[in-house]
Amino acid sequence: MARIVLIDDEERLLRTLQRFLEQQGHEVRVGESFRAVESHLFPGLFDVLVTDIVMPEFDGISILREVVEVRDCQEPVILITGEPNVETASEAVRRGAFDYISKPVTKDKIIDAVSRGLRHVQLLRERDSARRSEIEILRNLARLGESASVLSHEIRTPVTSLRHALRAVGDKLGVDDKVLVEELLVNLQKIERILGKSLSLVRPLAVEARPMPLAKLVRESARAVTALDGMDGLSIEVGIEDDLEVEVDPTLFGEVLVNLLRNAAEACGGTGHIEIAASAHPSGWFLEITDDGPGVPGHLREEIFQPFRSFKEHGTGIGLALSRKVVESHGGEISLIDKPGFGACFRITMSDDSDAPARA
Repeated sequence: MARIVLIDDEERLLRTLQRFLEQQGHEVRVGESFRAVESHLFPGLFDVLVTDIVMPEFDGISILREVVEVRDCQEPVILITGEPNVETASEAVRRGAFDYISKPVTKDKIIDAVSRGLRHVQLLRERDSARRSEIEILRNLARLGESASVLSHEIRTPVTSLRHALRAVGDKLGVDDKVLVEELLVNLQKIERILGKSLSLVRPLAVEARPMPLAKLVRESARAVTALDGMDGLSIEVGIEDDLEVEVDPTLFGEVLVNLLRNAAEACGGTGHIEIAASAHPSGWFLEITDDGPGVPGHLREEIFQPFRSFKEHGTGIGLALSRKVVESHGGEISLIDKPGFGACFRITMSDDSDAPARA
């Protein structure tokens, strides 16, 4: 059930529209003027406002201005007009109206407009909820970052001791038993790697940028990914001029490239094709990594860079969040962009006039 507010100085139309919407199960507040219902027109107190434009004293455009500009409501405002024209529609949209309905207002018109408004409200609230969740995660990570060094020592010390003890035990065992120990050692290395990435996510990054050929760094990262297990059928095409020199931290930026390439390779099942392109432009440079995998579903695109939100079976949700942190620490942006055909395309954009790289 949605909360709808109706304003119209024609009482017969007002009651008719109220009946139409109440039949749809909505809670409807009505008033022949703004003053009659203004206590309901604050953020979060209503879902959709429908108001006539031509009214004495306080007309629809004034109501729109008060609700959108003064009270800062994001809820949709739908205007009713008896004289629809381009100028009226243009001014309404410019001032923040969601839609407008021309008279005569039929049942289908009002229900359709309100339904679209409610879908818009739902999307806005889902977006705000996602933002609040991300802010809370980042706030908790900041608290964790305050004690990251202590946490790192407390966890790494027993892990390192266990790794040394396993190696010593493995040296005294037979071949069959030693294979089991080696598997345990591999898993410990995975734990250390995940720990390192997690702590890097919450700690300030010390960016040590220096000029270097981008093509060289990309090719090194590509070789590292193609050498991984299960990547025998993967092809990576690097289309970057050798003389394109950029200023980045080679270690940190290399991790970003490896992570993006590994994600693309895994999306392709280790047998697809990846293209890497980069180019300079007047205000900086950009790099794109495009794969021919299944792509990223639309409903997940807003979440893929959020910490600890992984949609892979064995993912940690750290890689893309850390990649974004590294890129932003260089003064750049990373995004998932649309391109014709299948697959996904990640773009890194660096600007020469951006802030200097962040340093710890």
